[in-house]
Amino acid sequence: MIHVKLNLHALTNGKPTVVEFYADWCEICRELAPDVNRVNFVMLNVDNTKWEQELDEFGVKGIPHFAFLDKDGNEEGNVVGKLLGHYLVENVDALARGEVSIPHARVVVQYSSAESRKVHQVVDPRSHG
Repeated sequence: MIHVKLNLHALTNGKPTVVEFYADWCEICRELAPDVNRVNFVMLNVDNTKWEQELDEFGVKGIPHFAFLDKDGNEEGNVVGKLLGHYLVENVDALARGEVSIPHARVVVQYSSAESRKVHQVVDPRSHG
């Protein structure tokens, strides 16, 4: 199980969780703002230093980086970059149905390098810090 400082409710309410690592300056990230309600959706800003442990734990090298966690918090896979909309939908569907695996578990496409981060401590609560 991934042990992170994520919203405790997201890891204890019995729903699968999608964690997106993003940055406000990432154009690909802004294009992909999905509308999901069958799973928890947690957004972590890579520019905020409080998420350093999670960046390492999830191996974030590019953004957007979507980590798909089952209802118990185990990572089932990840997609990095400008994923096709149906990849997200199909992965969310599989998680919501409690399937043992997701159809797009390890996908890397066009992405922004996480090395371009503008590291700072974010204090604005609307920053998805």
